[in-house]
Amino acid sequence: MALHFLVGAVAGAAGAVVAADVYPDLVPSLGLTKPKQIELTYFDISGVAEKIRMTLLMGGVPFKDTRVQFSEWAAMKSTTPFGQLPLMTVDGKQYAQSGAMLQFAGKLSGLLPKDPYKALRVDEAVGLDEDLRGKIRPSIYVGMDKTLSDRVKQAKVKEMRAELTAVHIPFYLGHFEKMLEGSEYLAGDKPTIADAQLLTTLRWLSSGNLDHIPAECVDGFPKVKALKEKMEAEPAVAAYIESLRK
Repeated sequence: MALHFLVGAVAGAAGAVVAADVYPDLVPSLGLTKPKQIELTYFDISGVAEKIRMTLLMGGVPFKDTRVQFSEWAAMKSTTPFGQLPLMTVDGKQYAQSGAMLQFAGKLSGLLPKDPYKALRVDEAVGLDEDLRGKIRPSIYVGMDKTLSDRVKQAKVKEMRAELTAVHIPFYLGHFEKMLEGSEYLAGDKPTIADAQLLTTLRWLSSGNLDHIPAECVDGFPKVKALKEKMEAEPAVAAYIESLRK
């Protein structure tokens, strides 16, 4: 059974983090009304939807967080635009592609700068995070390969994760550490969708759920770790994280 949560209605008042030079007035300025209802549908995991959830939470935008069980997916797949999740339904209209949803959520939440140069920095950081995730994904897909024996899969995953821990994770987190030199967030002194997305990756890396990747892998990058902890302490985000533990 799909799980439904209404998120952000209260947090919007107490926990919103909205920058001054962003898009809170974008929709009214176009002569359009803000969405009456946003529903984000994804599996009951963090995955590629978590960056969208975090962005809406940080901007205080209420949305229905619908979690689909894997056993339900086959029956509903044909009802989605491209046969994939996440799916965003805005006032009855369906939209796909997590990157597009992130941009939309950023505009509604005030976490996407109007200044094109600042926006370029944001997209640069988002792209770097996608590169990091792209290095991790193959080690997940190998573990799901049904043509391999469990012994072979475990050995391959261990080998790939060792390289991730020794080479790729330090490489990318090192670049994020440099981005944070002299600024509080990745693209300046205010949070953006780039920070929301990196937060989800950092929580994934430090969760202990990725076998052979130590949960302490973020600790060697103090500015990156401080960003993670600061964003996790935002009231709306903290309340959401606490709800996941229940």
